[in-house]
Amino acid sequence: MDVRPYPRPQRVKRSPLRLSLLALGVAAILTGIGLVAAPLIGVWQRGHADQSALGSWQKGPSDALIGAPPASTPPPKTAVTCGSGSPSDYALVTFSSPAAEHYGGVATDGTWDSLHNRSMVHYTGTSAPGQQGNSIIAFHREPDYEHIDQLNVGDTVSVQDRTCHTFVYKVTGRWTLNPSNVSQLVPTSGHDLTLITCTPFWIDSQRIVWRATMVTSTA
Repeated sequence: MDVRPYPRPQRVKRSPLRLSLLALGVAAILTGIGLVAAPLIGVWQRGHADQSALGSWQKGPSDALIGAPPASTPPPKTAVTCGSGSPSDYALVTFSSPAAEHYGGVATDGTWDSLHNRSMVHYTGTSAPGQQGNSIIAFHREPDYEHIDQLNVGDTVSVQDRTCHTFVYKVTGRWTLNPSNVSQLVPTSGHDLTLITCTPFWIDSQRIVWRATMVTSTA
């Protein structure tokens, strides 16, 4: 009987070209995953910050002490404040439509760069809520405002500031514009609110702009 061992299979040598192509393919796959994952991670981080700010605001107003009480003096006066106390929480914005969604969020105050960390920003330097002029608030539709494109003329937007005053604005105009069109961002002489978001959802090639005029103010 032949008891000679079986010959060992020879390893197939991959050519340098095949190895290079394989490395390029793996790199392309990893790059694609990174391109998809990075925006999704950013959206998740913004959403987490948004929900934290909204939860703090919805806990209700707090009594903030004004000054320190000197000895042998009456207790200091208190001022009612809304929000978490963080300077990044500027105003609570809620939308009447679509009613089933109960959309609302806390805007920070800053420039467009603030939209990297939060989904809603009151553009610094524009009018404060309730004041004369054009108060500009921009926000991302992702992740929490998918159906905000249903907000139409006649609907209302409420803005509550840090002093717990609420200003109600009625939408009087709506436009879908190219990003380069900033004609609706100029100052106005009324008590106006301009809202800006991207459209279509997750594509963001255009902007929806709403103009609203203040109709009521409550403490």
